[in-house]
Amino acid sequence: MSDGARVTIGAVAAGVLVALMGTIPAQAGPDAGVAPATERVSVTRDGGQLDAASYDADMGEERVTAFTSEGPVWDRDTNGQPDVYKLTHSGTSPISGWPSGPSYDGSPCASGRQTGFVSESTDVSYPPLPDDRPVVYTHNIAQGKYSYVRGYQGVHFTSAGQPTVDPSCQWLTFTATLPPTDQGEKPRSHIYRFVFHGGTVDRVSDDAPGAGAASDSDVSRDGRYVAYRQGRDVHVRDMDTGTVEKVSVARDGGAADGASSVPSISADGRRVAFASRASNLVPGDRNGGVNVFVRDLDTDTTTLVKGSGAKSWTAEPSLSADGAHLAYTSAGPGRGKAAVPAVFLRELATGRTQLISADTDGGRNDLPARRPSVNEDGSVVAFDSASPDLVTGDTNRLSDVFLRTVKDGQSG
Repeated sequence: MSDGARVTIGAVAAGVLVALMGTIPAQAGPDAGVAPATERVSVTRDGGQLDAASYDADMGEERVTAFTSEGPVWDRDTNGQPDVYKLTHSGTSPISGWPSGPSYDGSPCASGRQTGFVSESTDVSYPPLPDDRPVVYTHNIAQGKYSYVRGYQGVHFTSAGQPTVDPSCQWLTFTATLPPTDQGEKPRSHIYRFVFHGGTVDRVSDDAPGAGAASDSDVSRDGRYVAYRQGRDVHVRDMDTGTVEKVSVARDGGAADGASSVPSISADGRRVAFASRASNLVPGDRNGGVNVFVRDLDTDTTTLVKGSGAKSWTAEPSLSADGAHLAYTSAGPGRGKAAVPAVFLRELATGRTQLISADTDGGRNDLPARRPSVNEDGSVVAFDSASPDLVTGDTNRLSDVFLRTVKDGQSG
């Protein structure tokens, strides 16, 4: 990425912005010659159906997927708590173990070698922690080793969550809150970056008074670019130069007229997908609700990702590492299946869109499908749903995690 293409809370002529911004239309149809297939992956080791919910999938490359399950995926899981598991080509394995408290928010790097997660247990690692406040852990599968991040500059966090491991398995970003330093001060969450080799913790978000609480981070492959929400806007910080660029910028270069959140950044840090309730980011945003946008930071262009109907909303973006594919949820107003949230995958260059949460007949899911995560090359999408019509034999009436393979790629 060209450093010269980056600006700090960037300013570009309004006329240029309007000319360059656009919309990615929905064009239905899967890739020719490919038969998409859906698989339920939140099952027992012998393929049996779970009797408790599973959710919050996060993908790396190929089929690498971390997810949270409240059910005993392994027979040894008897703690009665949510636990984090990871699927690879060799099968599903426990990441958080089976500690005394809940574990959740699993996030693998591309290969799955490192996985971040949150636990409210004291006994994930040894020696045990003194209390059950939420702590961010990482699990190195090659070494069988747990590490955790408890504080910043010698002060322990009061809580921590939302971990994201970069694709190269070297960096971790997360949300955490420190205790107030002054009496009467309201605690405020920040984004932090942790490097596995050396254990250094850096604050990413702005600590200035009035900057607002920060959350929802994502990190580029080399850890250099961190996208996050702070206050009502989405930003990207270049950790090498310290510059911050606002992503949720209005089409005239001014302030957005609605809140933005949940950024998802490409591996090279060039593109950021995010959700926003703002109506002034691009021309033609008239649905009056939340939408997904994609911002190209090199060209200073923002693109609206529209749903299939004039009043349809789009949300929960997940951008592939190559920046070419976007998974998201969408639904329209009214009643019927069109009003049920469904997961879609869009090829950003062409607008080609596929229904991911398809039932066994290829139609739309009966019950809501949520929280999509797309793998590195856009060939597989994970999501969760309690819809019973996605695979045969689903009778538990609970949220499960599914993988939809949509094209030939690294996933085979």
